[in-house]
Order: sequence, then structure tokens, then C-alpha cells
Amino acid sequence: MPLFIRLSAETQARLDEHIHVRKYSSGQSIVLEGHRPTGLCITTSGLVRIYRVMIDGRVHVHHYVRPFATFNMTSALDGRPNPTSAEAVTDCQVGWLPRAELLDLMQQDMVLMQSCLRMLTLQNRQLMERIDDLGFRTVPARLARLLLHRGGFETEVNIPLDTLSQDEIAAVLGTSREVLGRALRQLYDLGLVRREGRSYVIIDPEGLEQLAEE
Repeated sequence: MPLFIRLSAETQARLDEHIHVRKYSSGQSIVLEGHRPTGLCITTSGLVRIYRVMIDGRVHVHHYVRPFATFNMTSALDGRPNPTSAEAVTDCQVGWLPRAELLDLMQQDMVLMQSCLRMLTLQNRQLMERIDDLGFRTVPARLARLLLHRGGFETEVNIPLDTLSQDEIAAVLGTSREVLGRALRQLYDLGLVRREGRSYVIIDPEGLEQLAEE
């Protein structure tokens, strides 16, 4: 796992002792927003969706987590309620490292502390890019950036869009299915993208790049 790859053999042995792997079925909740944090989560198989539910009931997807990435790092470190929810998109397995053990290991192993800081820094940068997208870019531009894996969408790399419904893609972009449908039609009409079955095929990468920066 990238977060743990540079750790000492002693720290890795302690991790082996304290990480417990649990199985989740497709659609099953793993972490709930606002609940007390219990530890750091590591996806070991399958696909996990990280999301928040807005006041009006809409779901906004923050990102998707693949093996062997972590999630719920923020609340595992500060002890405050979970800022997001997580659910299994497919049948998956998730490793849990209790918060007390994570904090103890960080105090004893500076490499682990630095790894956690790098992870939080990366997540912060991606969050700032997502905020910029929502505030300053149109839905077609955000869709172009998603297709190009740009603008905070880098974590969605290797998540084939043909595995997601239009409702799920709309949730990632922070919009509705109807608005997403109009944005897709615009990309089709401009000759930037075409649909082959459930797949989205980029026809004009340069044109898509230009749209992504508008």
C-alpha cells in the first residue's frame, strides 16, 4: 500500500497485527457522515464511493477509492465526526486501522507521519481544484476535465465511466442528470466525444482540452 511502503519492518509488523479486514456487499455503507470516527480505512479490493448528502437531498460524490488507497484520513487524525460517507460500489474488502493505533504509530515512526502529511496535502490540493471547478467552470467544462482526468479528477483515473450511471457521473460533477445530459449532447455535437455502447470515446483531445480550460 502506497501509504505504508516506506515504513520500517517493525512498524509494518505492528500494522499487520492491528489492521482488520472486513467484507462489504455492493451498496452497503462503510462510513457515515457525522458519525464518530473509528479509524483509518484502506480499500483492499473492489471500489468504494466517497460522498456527501446535500441539504436538498442531492448526493455529491467526492471521489472513488480503489485498491490500495486510504479514506477517512481526516477524521482518523483529528477525532471529529466523519466529514463524508463511504459505501461499497462493488463487493469489496476494507482494512480498518484503529485511530488509537494510527496515532501511536505516527508518534513512533516519523516516516509514517510524513506519509500521512503528504496524503493530506494531496487531498487538499484536489479539493481546492474541485471547488474551483464548481465555482468557476460550466458543467461541459467540468465534464471535459473528468474525461481528461484533470482538475481534481485524477483519483478517478482507471474508473471507466461506462461502469457508472449518468446519475453517478452527475453526482461526481455536482450537477443533475438533466444538466449532464445537455452537457454530453454539447460534446457530441462539437465532435469531441462519441458514445460506443456504454463507453465514452474521445475523438478530439485538443478540442476537449480547450473546452476544459473555459
